[in-house]
Amino acid sequence: MSDVLDGHAIARGAAFGLLLFVPLSALRVLIDQNVVDFDHTGWAPVFAVALFAVYIAAGLVAARAAPDAPLSNGIVAAIGAFLLWIPIRILIWAIRDASQGLFGGPDPVFTPARILGQIVFAAAFGAVGGWLAARRAAHRGSVDA
Repeated sequence: MSDVLDGHAIARGAAFGLLLFVPLSALRVLIDQNVVDFDHTGWAPVFAVALFAVYIAAGLVAARAAPDAPLSNGIVAAIGAFLLWIPIRILIWAIRDASQGLFGGPDPVFTPARILGQIVFAAAFGAVGGWLAARRAAHRGSVDA
């Protein structure tokens, strides 16, 4: 399995995903502060799609760096980006969401279902990024031939 996964490629993809997560999270916080009920506005789906795009980008970056196994590296990089983002989300919670529970209460920041859901989305969209990178590489290879 270590022959398939490239730690350097995964780290690059995960770091790139994290670099996209940070401004996206900051923008979401800014909009959330200025909207009465964020979850029931048109902003919620916009940020969901943006989150999926971050996972695709993380997978794409990792897959381009590891063309021998683009899907597996894309998947792991996208999941890695999510896992790297968790401490930042905890920091945001500590600064801003004192009335909301981190793991408990009426509307916690993290629940097992939310974490599992994000891991599934990261894996799925990281695979899409890996597939896109592989497809681009194959297309470039056929053009060069």
